[in-house]
Amino acid sequence: MTFPIRPRHIPGEPASGYARRLAEANGCDWRSNPFASLGVSTTLLARGDTRALVPILGRRMVDGIDRYSPRRMRDGHISLNGEKLEPAQVFYERQCYCVACWADDAAGETGGQFPLRHLRCWWSVAAVSVCPIHNVRLNDRCLQCDRTIRLAGGRVTVCRCGANLARSTRIVVEAHATAADAYVVGRLGGCSRVPHAILDTLPLCDAIALMQRLGCCVSAGRDARFGKTDPADRPAMMLAGFHAIRTGNEGIEKTIDALLAAPGRPDRLRVQLGQLYSWFAALPDGELQSWIATRIANVVTRNQLSWQGWERHVVEPPTPDRISASRAKACLDAGWGRTVAILEAAGLRRDVDERCRPTVDRRQVEMLARRVGRFINVDILAGTLGITPASVRKLVAAGILPRDRLAIAAFRHPRFDPIEVDAILDRMQGNAPVVEVPPPDSVSIVRAARKVGIVALCRAILDGRIVATARIAGAPGLAGIRIRSVGIAELSRARNDPWIGPLEAGRTLGMRRNGLDLIVAAGHIRTIKDARRLRLLDRADVASFQIRYVSTTELSRSFRTSARTILSRLAERGCRPAIELALGDRIEIRLYERSVVDILRRAPDGVERGSISVAGGNLHLGRRQPDTE
Repeated sequence: MTFPIRPRHIPGEPASGYARRLAEANGCDWRSNPFASLGVSTTLLARGDTRALVPILGRRMVDGIDRYSPRRMRDGHISLNGEKLEPAQVFYERQCYCVACWADDAAGETGGQFPLRHLRCWWSVAAVSVCPIHNVRLNDRCLQCDRTIRLAGGRVTVCRCGANLARSTRIVVEAHATAADAYVVGRLGGCSRVPHAILDTLPLCDAIALMQRLGCCVSAGRDARFGKTDPADRPAMMLAGFHAIRTGNEGIEKTIDALLAAPGRPDRLRVQLGQLYSWFAALPDGELQSWIATRIANVVTRNQLSWQGWERHVVEPPTPDRISASRAKACLDAGWGRTVAILEAAGLRRDVDERCRPTVDRRQVEMLARRVGRFINVDILAGTLGITPASVRKLVAAGILPRDRLAIAAFRHPRFDPIEVDAILDRMQGNAPVVEVPPPDSVSIVRAARKVGIVALCRAILDGRIVATARIAGAPGLAGIRIRSVGIAELSRARNDPWIGPLEAGRTLGMRRNGLDLIVAAGHIRTIKDARRLRLLDRADVASFQIRYVSTTELSRSFRTSARTILSRLAERGCRPAIELALGDRIEIRLYERSVVDILRRAPDGVERGSISVAGGNLHLGRRQPDTE
């Protein structure tokens, strides 16, 4: 078929649209492919391959049609009416149309034999969803059969179902919502061009991508990916990006700053910013890349953030004295959890909930690393002070040796700052001179603590009740600080307090902690709680309890026999325990009145007779008396 009728080509009409008008003018129907016999593929025409049309139309006419057809370039981009697009930004199979544009075509016909209703090249651009000339949304479906309109059809304005597409319903859009579409259509020659200082310097593909990426950052939900957004929402995104760019450099920076102010996961960039960076990093070196890098550098510097990817594209790092938490992790030589805890303990991550990828001062992190490195454990501290590790733990529990917040965050087990320990030793030493020989009538803190307790002694020294007299040169820690012996006696007398702790009460009664707790819970000994909420026992009640009751363990030890034998003898004489307390299914406490001592003293031949005395509340069995008979 040679197509004797040749309608004129309309500027802006792609090859696929002209081929359909050509077939329609020569009486062909869409049910049969008029180009199949001539080796012309409608699919190739939609993709801008017009070589098969040269024998039919001639080279000159085909060259004019090629300008308005999406043609692939050697670098992989698509050329359309002198503009460069990405392959994903162009429709090849689907036909979009504007009903109002076809109405203008019909109104412009001057009684010619063939209708001039034609396709526009900018209808195939995916980013364009609205006709900016008429403010009408572009259609891509038949309103009767609801099928997508394909470019492989034989007629321009007729659907496969026979419906007249030119009579479709118009969907009017507000004029202010077509600004981004008007810019794209203007660059493709479809309407008056809207000048833009920033976008005009970019290829159209980059201009569209910049508007869409920034629009996704502005209007999309939290951590939304542009590729997974609903296509129906993308026109609004592009419009938001267009308005952001129109505000100039400040608009770009405000857009990025707004995202950084609402972080996703800690120390992670928002997904939208990551996608924006991926697009930016793929740009060739030039004015656009330099311009965006400058915008980001301004945002990073102003907010003191860490964005290492952007820093590779600027001449100087925006924040040379600031590092991220990830870099601080390597500087502190700790795991991620410990690093975060250290930075929070030092007050360097206060803005982590307000900012994305906050930075910290490099010098402060280096100071933290040096401070963490000098912390010492309990054993080393005990050697430094000249006391046992158990005494160190007592001082820590009493608050005399405070645990640093930084040490708690950096280590699982207790660690201490030697500088703080030296400060406490200096407080204890006071104005005492450093001497080589211990002064007379003095004793070291370590030795004195054996009488009155390390906690009570250190607290008395720090409170000023006891004053150090000298410090021996070369002696470690507390072992080198000397105090007056008289002060120890006074402190010992001060210990005669009407209330004693559970540990001292247990030693007095010869009882384990579990048994003592049962006695106290039963109400046999009065208790109070001090200012630190620690339980104290009445000293008089403890002494009275010791004099009144005796345990089978004490009896068996005094009579040099087993507890079973003692219990058997007492049961034979009808003696029952005065106090019997159980812990679970096991009897923990069994106490008798001390009157049972007289009963056991009149023991039969199986028990050795001897003198029994009570000293210090304990039974003592003397030598056996000789037989005088």
